[in-house]
Amino acid sequence: MIRLTCHLKLNQCGFTFNELLAAMAIGVTVVMSVALTTASMFRHHTVNSNATIALQLAQDKLEELQARRNSSDDNRCPATGDVGLTASGATGGRFDRCWRIQPSALGAHLKQLDVTVTWHDRGHAIGVGVRGAVAALVSEIMV
Repeated sequence: MIRLTCHLKLNQCGFTFNELLAAMAIGVTVVMSVALTTASMFRHHTVNSNATIALQLAQDKLEELQARRNSSDDNRCPATGDVGLTASGATGGRFDRCWRIQPSALGAHLKQLDVTVTWHDRGHAIGVGVRGAVAALVSEIMV
């Protein structure tokens, strides 16, 4: 505990040097922990924001693929999908999106749709994916 010391003989009042050093060390520790916590919060916010955008881009593509009338097998992963997308789906961004349409293991008349969106953050590839199914058209079933 910090105490105020007075030496009446020497007519001096104040803190000792050791008490000042301890108080400064505690203050620096508190400031550094607040700064590190704030930096961590910003980093996590950026990752969560990018994950939300990527999930939205993947969901948009999944809905587009489900709305198609022709669900023929297609594999656009990883190199031939959409490269460099922004949050709105325009070009010039940091997100890459690919998709795959293949026969589903759940039924003979179903197609499995896989959409993956990736981006790079601090040299690491991060990605999210969604999976859906769509019924094959009757003309495809009859063939």
